[in-house]
Amino acid sequence: MKMEEMPTLPQDIIIEILIRLPLKTLLKFRSVSKSWLSLLSDTQFHKTHINFSINNPKFTDYTLAAVPTVSGLGKICQVYTISSVNSSVIVSKHECPSKTLSLSAWILGSCNGLICLTTDSFNLMVLNPCTGKFNVFPDLNIEYEVGDGGVHVSYGFGYDSYAEDYKVVKMFSFPRIDDEGRHVNMVSVYSLKGSSWSSIQGFDSGHVNGNVGVFANGVLHWEGCYDYVLGGVSLEIVTLDLATERYGRIALPRYEGRGIRWRLGESRGRLVACCNCESNKADMWVMKEYGVEKTWTKLVTISSPDDGRVNISPLFVAENGDEVLVKLGTEVTLYNSSNASFKRIVDYVSGDFLQVQVATYLESLASPHV
Repeated sequence: MKMEEMPTLPQDIIIEILIRLPLKTLLKFRSVSKSWLSLLSDTQFHKTHINFSINNPKFTDYTLAAVPTVSGLGKICQVYTISSVNSSVIVSKHECPSKTLSLSAWILGSCNGLICLTTDSFNLMVLNPCTGKFNVFPDLNIEYEVGDGGVHVSYGFGYDSYAEDYKVVKMFSFPRIDDEGRHVNMVSVYSLKGSSWSSIQGFDSGHVNGNVGVFANGVLHWEGCYDYVLGGVSLEIVTLDLATERYGRIALPRYEGRGIRWRLGESRGRLVACCNCESNKADMWVMKEYGVEKTWTKLVTISSPDDGRVNISPLFVAENGDEVLVKLGTEVTLYNSSNASFKRIVDYVSGDFLQVQVATYLESLASPHV
């Protein structure tokens, strides 16, 4: 009796199945056949997989890459899987997929499973830690007359969905020599598709406080400071739309007093802001509907266990905000609001943290070569 051939599933059904599988499984499936390798290498499948992961946060695990610099040990790469179940955040150790992160001088952002970082030489790199593929290109420097205030440099990394291009933004901010308090901002954008830097118009008057922008909703965000607004200083979010290359502003929740420091983050597609309003206390806010300032919602107030001032930065937030993953000074820790407890995540053998660089991202097959 002749054995009947197994029926072949339609391509769209196969894709619907594959995008729901763990990335580790997809990487193994590339060896099944030439047709599967072709499918899993296709940029359209990469986009479909990424969009499914972003639009289904309840079913998507994220990854935390931490690169602490430890006294006497140097840089150590540690990678963790982040799962969210209702009010709980579960963080489990995950083997480091690439030693390249350990060599980075600084992590400059993440997007669609890719991480942008500096290297030991005067270069930048876009890396997929899961596949090990990377793209190295020259960093940008400029010559400019710098006053007594020096120069502040900030980066940003994100995806231009209109041009289907990954872009790196670099800002140089100088205090004006002839106008105390105001700034000149020179901004350049690197296109991975075009393999080149180009200059764009800088935004007016203000400057950014953070070193690294946060990418969410197709837009880069920095903590911004606008000088001499109504005779004082206005703290807002400076935005840059990567598709239109236009700047914008998003108002932050209002606080009175001086010495307030904001730290931005992104969690499961939502913009998160942490107001370090007292020496050892911070309020964490989430924007429930992007671009609608009245939807800023305070999740939790975090009291630092340290006596001195420590800046708290948001990394990942549980669905109802009961548990939040934060960067607390040079530590990465999980805060539980129900009992006000801290649990250190990043461990080390010995010595003390000098600094820690972090990036949270979803695992993907995205290629750094556009």
